[in-house]
Amino acid sequence: MVKSNLVTTNELSGSRVVGGKRGTRRIGKVRRFVFHPTEKRFIGFIVKRPDLLWMFKRSDMFVSVDGYDLIDGQICIRPEGKSTDSAAYKTLGVNPDESVVWVGLPLMDESGQSFGVVGNVVFNAVTGTVQTIESDAGATANALLGKREIPANLIKGFRKGIGAALSLTDGTNGEDAEVIYGALLVSEEVEALEVEGGLAEKAGKSVAVIADKAGKMTAGVTKKASDVTALISEKTKEPVEAAGKAINKGAYATGKQISKTKGMFSSFKDEYKKARRGE
Repeated sequence: MVKSNLVTTNELSGSRVVGGKRGTRRIGKVRRFVFHPTEKRFIGFIVKRPDLLWMFKRSDMFVSVDGYDLIDGQICIRPEGKSTDSAAYKTLGVNPDESVVWVGLPLMDESGQSFGVVGNVVFNAVTGTVQTIESDAGATANALLGKREIPANLIKGFRKGIGAALSLTDGTNGEDAEVIYGALLVSEEVEALEVEGGLAEKAGKSVAVIADKAGKMTAGVTKKASDVTALISEKTKEPVEAAGKAINKGAYATGKQISKTKGMFSSFKDEYKKARRGE
């Protein structure tokens, strides 16, 4: 059993899922994480089930936040009928077509400024309450610029009409095709949060140490520090621009994917990663 109620999407992603009367039957692996349409709350996850006899595809399974236990590193679905799929949604009081997959959504504030996409999410495994989210701009940009850890009080929630294309109607009902956009809205205070783990942060600390030890920097040291800053700025420009293009490309591909399925259970993260690799 878990010792702490706090878990992360990174920890659970890809975890093996078991179930049945004895809790030993293999069900599949955790594929995506589902959040409430209006609240900052994790409500369950999507399980990718293996194809039957390697030929016939099985539909994904939804498991409620209160429908499983973590045992010996595996997710064990509780035998109650309300733990999965439509029964679970009914118990939660949530319309599945309005639920949202947060991981991979653009992070934006009211002014339209982007902070990358939603990466790792920390939440309470019992209540589903979100504690923090981590920004993600791609491996290269993260290495250079670092990441932001955004507390729940700065998260305003999912918003339609901004961000990336989440779904695309096909116009089969006589209507014009319509793209639906969405993003996770955050407070403008996010911009002031300290960025951790990037090369720019390390370089900044190095310059600060030099200044502290020297007392007064010479013109030569100042110029070198300036050159380092300029170099970092130039090196980060291309990865950031590339990350932006990848997000847009991934979002468009996701829109096409959603138009063929129900609700917002898209392969956003998968498409985002593919786009970033240029596939």
